[in-house]
Amino acid sequence: MPKYKVAIIGSTGRGDYGHGLDAVWQSFEDCDVVAVADQDEAGLQKAVARTGASKSYRDYREMLDKERPQIVAVCPRWTDQHLEMALACAEVGCHMYMEKPFCRTLGEADQIIQACEMRHLKLAVAHISRYSPQLDVIRK
Repeated sequence: MPKYKVAIIGSTGRGDYGHGLDAVWQSFEDCDVVAVADQDEAGLQKAVARTGASKSYRDYREMLDKERPQIVAVCPRWTDQHLEMALACAEVGCHMYMEKPFCRTLGEADQIIQACEMRHLKLAVAHISRYSPQLDVIRK
């Protein structure tokens, strides 16, 4: 079975990597982390070691253009970076898994969703309630 090509965008020193969105890909047998991008060289090297990425980039746009991943984890916690990153991912046809909140305004949300819908891309937003004890009660 072919593996999905996954790329990761982080921002050490300016949002870092949210809640394991970068490392989670190691637990999926059908995913291969092909690259990680981070402007900070020290943070980039740590991310490569943590994620097992085969390549590293200082510029996420260059990474997207060269690697053409199928899925991108948009990990910075600061939402002011998300719109530009999400639109860049959509432009090259990447599905996205993003840190929450995924944008600052409803207008930005509309732009991201429209870019995804136009290209039939999926957008998943990470939420902290994944391991909440309250979910057990809801399931029962």
